[in-house]
Amino acid sequence: MSGDTDPELTPAPRGRITHMLSARPLLLLAFAFAVMADPVSSVAYAIEAALRALGGDLALLIPPMGAVVAIIAVVSVNYQQLIARYPQGGGGHRRGLRRAIMCG
Repeated sequence: MSGDTDPELTPAPRGRITHMLSARPLLLLAFAFAVMADPVSSVAYAIEAALRALGGDLALLIPPMGAVVAIIAVVSVNYQQLIARYPQGGGGHRRGLRRAIMCG
């Protein structure tokens, strides 16, 4: 019975471990899609619910969609300006760390 070993209990060959580590970006991408599936499906259902509430009249949905797009544009422009103003970051974490070291 020495030949009957459980494959889950035997250590993985070194080549397999290296392959698994090189697959990390692929696993991260798969995780990102898995995490995004819920919000995307929720948004899809929200549009369907809005169209049902409006009796299927797409023309009534255009103004709120325009407002959402405008808000996204304002947030994007604001974010780009913030990055341009502080290209190295704000540094707040350094001040907090320095205070923690001085006080503790």
